[in-house]
Amino acid sequence: MAECTFVILGATGDLAKRKLFPAIYKLIKDKKIKKFAIIGAANSNSSAEKILENSKKFIKQYNSKIWESLKKSTYYQQLNFYNTQDYPKLKKIIEDVEKKHKLYGNKLFYLATLPEHFKKITELLSKNKIVKKHINKKECSDCKHPWSRIVYEKPFGHNLKSAQKINKYILKLFHEKQIYRIDHYLGKELVSNITLVRFTNKIFEPLWNNKNIDSVQIILSEKLGIDSRGKFYDKYGALKDVVQNHMLQMLAVTTMEPPKKYTAKEIRDAKSNLLEQVKIDNVILGQYQEYTKEKDINLKSKTETFAALKLFINNKRWKNVPFYLKTGKALDKKEASIHLKFKMVKCILSKSCPTDSNYLTIKITPEEGFFLELNAKLPGVKDKITTVKMDFCHPCTFGPNSPGAYEMLLLDVINGDQSIFVRSDEIELSWKIIDQIDKNKLNLYKYKKGSKGPKEIELLDPNKKIIWRA
Repeated sequence: MAECTFVILGATGDLAKRKLFPAIYKLIKDKKIKKFAIIGAANSNSSAEKILENSKKFIKQYNSKIWESLKKSTYYQQLNFYNTQDYPKLKKIIEDVEKKHKLYGNKLFYLATLPEHFKKITELLSKNKIVKKHINKKECSDCKHPWSRIVYEKPFGHNLKSAQKINKYILKLFHEKQIYRIDHYLGKELVSNITLVRFTNKIFEPLWNNKNIDSVQIILSEKLGIDSRGKFYDKYGALKDVVQNHMLQMLAVTTMEPPKKYTAKEIRDAKSNLLEQVKIDNVILGQYQEYTKEKDINLKSKTETFAALKLFINNKRWKNVPFYLKTGKALDKKEASIHLKFKMVKCILSKSCPTDSNYLTIKITPEEGFFLELNAKLPGVKDKITTVKMDFCHPCTFGPNSPGAYEMLLLDVINGDQSIFVRSDEIELSWKIIDQIDKNKLNLYKYKKGSKGPKEIELLDPNKKIIWRA
């Protein structure tokens, strides 16, 4: 049974409140961890009771006994991330808590902070010997040796240069096996399902290429606007906040070459090799009309809240296949999905030929599952065709309480499995792709809240071949 001390830096923030504490609660409930302690740290004058109370409404399947166990094992230390003198206090509370709860010394440090704090926090955690660099493989993976692992929340930097600086710095202080760069979309069940659906089914793998696939759409739309994230979002926008990480990772997982083995190294090698081949063909940017009236937003802000991209992958498998990525805030619905459109077959019917081809759709949220659209005969008519769906509903099959993304991610950190975490070269290659885009040369089109986005999205493909699936 795994045991671990969680140290959450940025424990008073939204991420900790909405995702991390509920995920740890669920791991306790599901008996994935037995012996544990949580130490929250942030600059605010707060307490363990207060940060847990703020998180309580996000807890599903509340159980008073488990909640009390969580309360008894949670502590708080006020910490100025830039004050060297605060770190010995953090070290002392960690030592005291581990002694009190008879913990062996395994520590998971989660930087739930803005990326501009990563370098300083990393420096002071190392300088004060709170996190020590693993010297050999045993210290990284052998259960007989206590481990320290450090998780960096996305976004990792704000461009290629900043990401390279952060990577170079942390790799001086820590071993790559200790470093977990997170993209929570990789922890979602249906994203991790993509590779297994493709590589374990003979009916798909031989078709997964430019001979059979006409185009691919990756969509990540949100109904909400920027909510209370104005200060952060206005510095980043849709390209840096969503496309650089979530969408390019979804692209890589969907299109990578078959890994030699299903291991962390081989999977990350395959994704890295794929990202090296991505080229941008066209970009459309938008901003919802009320954006500049939101809290903490500059009235003259040119930050995009919508982005649509047309990409190509310059390798043998995907040559000339267009990939369309679309994301935005304040759209008509919340959805994350991937749509693979197959090429049309030669029609042998005298009339009523199919007007569209087959699609394989992977629904990541909100209705997890996947379905294959086929053409079939319309009953009672000799040669008329209709579209039918063969579908798999994930919650219908496995129940509604499958592990959430952050539960999976935290458990993988505890188990030392880096398969669904992003390696330094992947981060830098993703930023290299986004850095190709010069926003100063692009128009910023306005769109209404609750719409499908700017009508100018049709300019993404001048040939007007694309029909958006969502």
